[in-house]
Amino acid sequence: MGTTNRVDLRRARMNNDAVFVAAVDAVDWSAIPALPNDPCSRPELVAENLKKLAAGTSYNQITDAAGGLAEGVISAHSGMVFPAAYTAAPFLLELVEHGQRPRIRDAALELVADSLFMVPPAGYGRVDTTRGRDVPLCCAIASVVRERREVVMGHNRRYGKDLMAEADAHWRLTVEEIGVRPDGISAWAMLEGAPFSTPVQAELHSSAALGHPVIHVDELLADASGEAYAEFGRVPSGTIPGDAVLYRAECGVREH
Repeated sequence: MGTTNRVDLRRARMNNDAVFVAAVDAVDWSAIPALPNDPCSRPELVAENLKKLAAGTSYNQITDAAGGLAEGVISAHSGMVFPAAYTAAPFLLELVEHGQRPRIRDAALELVADSLFMVPPAGYGRVDTTRGRDVPLCCAIASVVRERREVVMGHNRRYGKDLMAEADAHWRLTVEEIGVRPDGISAWAMLEGAPFSTPVQAELHSSAALGHPVIHVDELLADASGEAYAEFGRVPSGTIPGDAVLYRAECGVREH
């Protein structure tokens, strides 16, 4: 369950209202999964409030728009995050960088942080992204945040440091080459996010795998560039596909 409606905002910086509005309107918000009969889970209102937040000139206008998003990408009163949060995250991060007023930038960053820290409702915890299908929602949002590290840290270094630490904890390990050991499998890979302690369970994504089997990462060595070497115990299929991507297994079962 998810959406591929991710607009690549890097192709055109959102430094004027017309470009921002056009990019928001280019998304098919109605295709984003939403909870039936839940007034907070209405993706079409997310689009409306993103544009209102970008255009806000008064405290009340900005607060109202941010409040609408706080009951749209997330549900502030229940502590839930919805799939629309992934699609909204790049727009919110553009407002962190280019928002016309400090209050807009602050509200946008707070909404991104809440989206990452909150838990999705059961059955709505995965999205399709430009880099893979059925990705845990928190990991998808974390990937967007990592892409804008300089923006996050440049806006509020103390708050941004905590947000980036959380985003880096939702690591992504892309397998590049497989090796065989007497007692398991090894792999050379590329790590996005922070090096993690082992042993740890990982959710395996691959075009060759049925579902997302959980495997054990027994050891990880990674350098500052993200180049990594990992060792795994025995895996159900006997090997790890060459196109495998691994996510933190606990992210795949996070739900409200």
